[in-house]
Parts: sequence; C-alpha cells; structure tokens
Amino acid sequence: MKRSLWLILLLSSQSVWANFDDALLAYHQGHYTRAISEFKRLAKVGDVTAQYNLAYMYARGLGVNKDYDQALTWFYAAAQRGDAESQFHLAGLYEQGLGIKQSHEKALNWYRQSALKGYLPAQITVAGLYGIGLGVEHDAAQSWTWLSVADSQRTQPMIAEAKALLQEQLSPQQLQKAQHQAQAIIKQAWQTTN
Repeated sequence: MKRSLWLILLLSSQSVWANFDDALLAYHQGHYTRAISEFKRLAKVGDVTAQYNLAYMYARGLGVNKDYDQALTWFYAAAQRGDAESQFHLAGLYEQGLGIKQSHEKALNWYRQSALKGYLPAQITVAGLYGIGLGVEHDAAQSWTWLSVADSQRTQPMIAEAKALLQEQLSPQQLQKAQHQAQAIIKQAWQTTN
C-alpha cells in the first residue's frame, strides 16, 4: 500500500513539474494565454511559484488585461506561504494603492518580511522608507541598519555612499546600536535561508 501511494505521489509530482515547465516555456515563447491557463491551474493547487508568476502576469497585463485585484490575490497567496518576491510585490501594491487601499504601513510590513528573508531589493526599499519617513517616522539609524544588511549581501558603491551620509547624522551610540541591529538581522536572515 505505502509503495503504491509513493509511486502515485511521485508520478503526480512529475506531472506537476511537467505542467510548470510547459507553462514556463509558453511564457518564454510569448504564448501568454496558454501560460496564464497553466499557471492558474497550478496556482489553485498551491504551487507558490505558479502563484507568483500568475500574479506577475496579471500585474503586467501579459496575456490578460492588467488586473491588480487578481495580482493582489495571487501575490498575497504566495506571500502568505513565505515567498520573498511575492511579499515584495505585494508591498508595492499596498504602497501604490493598486488593487487595494493604499497603506504605507502595510507596505512597510510586507517589505520588512521580504527583507528579513534576505531579498536585497526589499532591504534597500526598507532602508529608503526609513530614510524618507514613508509609512514610518524618519529614522536615520534604521535606514543605516537596513543599508548595512543589504551591503552584507552585495557591496555596492551607492550603498556605501548612502551609509556614509547617514552615518554623519548619527551619534556614536546610535551608530553602535545600528551596527548591533544590523548584525542581528543578518544572523536572523542567514538562519531563515539556511
């Protein structure tokens, strides 16, 4: 009994991957209508990558008219399951008020969740939101912290320059606290991804 159940599960998972590959191939060949159909079928059974791809296609109007309500639905489904890119894009919908009432606070929440999973664009965005005070009170130390987290993944001159400018606004105590926070976030993100 267990052996036949295992065989059924193996064959069905291969079928799901074959369908996903078909959907991806259709997407890359520009057959968006077919890709939408395949991604939708897979998304409905909980495939997180299909949910993300389907949401992306709705948000961009690929194979369908732009539909931010549908994009929101599928980004949210994948975000709830922990997909960092979906969390990032869901945050963007909240930030811009696309398909949902604009909320900078909810946007920041989803950006932070994505950033804590190590998603570099989210880390830079969170730093920017603290830097300009959008959805949260302006906080140069928090901005510096998140830039340091991003810098730990990919050193870029632009990040170093922004950190240097922010550092001028911080007292030695604030800088030390920000450094400790950055290290704690980096450690947490590393543990989450490994």
